[in-house]
Amino acid sequence: MKQTRFIPIGVCGLKVREAGEGEQSRTIEGTPIVFGVRSVNLTPWSDTRAVFEVLERGCITPELLKRSDVLLNLNHSNMVPDILGRFRNTDKDTLQLTLNEDKVECRCDLPNTNNANDTLELMKRGDITGMSFAFSDDYQDSENGVSYERTDEKTEDGKEVWLRHVKRITGLYDVSIVTHPAYEQTSVGTREVSDEIDKAIGELLKREQGVETPEQKKAREEKEREERELEEQAEKARIIRTQRLRYERRHLEEKFK
Repeated sequence: MKQTRFIPIGVCGLKVREAGEGEQSRTIEGTPIVFGVRSVNLTPWSDTRAVFEVLERGCITPELLKRSDVLLNLNHSNMVPDILGRFRNTDKDTLQLTLNEDKVECRCDLPNTNNANDTLELMKRGDITGMSFAFSDDYQDSENGVSYERTDEKTEDGKEVWLRHVKRITGLYDVSIVTHPAYEQTSVGTREVSDEIDKAIGELLKREQGVETPEQKKAREEKEREERELEEQAEKARIIRTQRLRYERRHLEEKFK
């Protein structure tokens, strides 16, 4: 499942790199991915809990980065005018991604396109300061992929605070300059992610309480069905053996009369 995450403005450090005297810089720098920092609330629609995500150190590996094809774009748009750079781990990359212990940094010399020129001007003015990135994680692996932790904290309105620990990212798709990052929390895609997270936590609580989840119920019913089929086959085989023995007995009795 492809997801997007907004990096807090105070952390992403999006800026235009300083140029030498008398020069105009077209190089931008930023930190689109940060490890060990809580995200914004991923479940703003929930009435019972707030879930913050933490990308654990090591969730992005050098091997993942080497095989990734990552765009730098505007607002996660892959339309040609919105593409600013690209990383494919080749000598022709226009986007540089650097994996450090606690973050992934990016650098890009912006192309001479209308959208890039507009972005550069707005960044210099301070009108654009946000970044985001798109990825997928191994959410089905609760041990090595994604796990959930209920904390002792409460939000101001009394909701439980949970942490979603991402231990392994399986795909990295783009790093994005976003014009209105705060509103990403209300997008349709984020609502779907919110519902999935709520569902995952609900099933975790059911398992802890010994309540059967839908998946467990389906597996149990399937096992019971297989056991019934085996019992029916065994019963049919028993009946056939009994009938055969009776027939052989009658045959022998008639033969020796």
